[in-house]
Amino acid sequence: MNTMDTNTETHFSEIEVQDLLDNLAEPDIVRLLQIYRTLGCTARTGLAEHDVFGQVVMKALSLERRWPRDVKTISFFIETGKSVISNEEEKHSKLLVTPTIDELLITDDDSLAPTSATAKLSHASAESVIEHGQSENLIATWIQNIKQLFENDPEADCFITQKLNEQKKSRILTLCEFTDQVYRNVEKRVKDKVRKRFPNGLPWWEVES
Repeated sequence: MNTMDTNTETHFSEIEVQDLLDNLAEPDIVRLLQIYRTLGCTARTGLAEHDVFGQVVMKALSLERRWPRDVKTISFFIETGKSVISNEEEKHSKLLVTPTIDELLITDDDSLAPTSATAKLSHASAESVIEHGQSENLIATWIQNIKQLFENDPEADCFITQKLNEQKKSRILTLCEFTDQVYRNVEKRVKDKVRKRFPNGLPWWEVES
């Protein structure tokens, strides 16, 4: 009870928030939408400025984002909008960024299952279901580009193929007929060549359909 009282003393209540929103003038809304556009909401998150505005309103009404009494309406909408854009950008980027060569190929501990592009898709978040078809094409293209780098290198091709099949090092030594030293040499060769060719991975916007 004391917590509720303290929050009410320092933050607006739900009813007060509703009153503040009702008093938000049209010119202020237009200004806020322009600010969200300037912050790059669509490019960074895929959300239109109206979507960001709607999320801010919902967060305010639900008290998910508490509104301090000493913060003016415009300031609250700007700061909360920035937070929404930042959070959505992080979610958005996770759907679009391809795995690094280390994530795709390297596992230091034999007791751990290797990280693979296909495994990442199988643990996708609910939001990524929308992007599932695009993600599958992206990963296939990314892998194809890597394998093309080693089309004349059977050792590297075997190494990559078995890593993508989530084989452990001990199994790869057998399947590819590697010694431990050859394994390390091939691993380094693959990492170095891929990093040189794709220093930032293969961005989705560079993948041609």
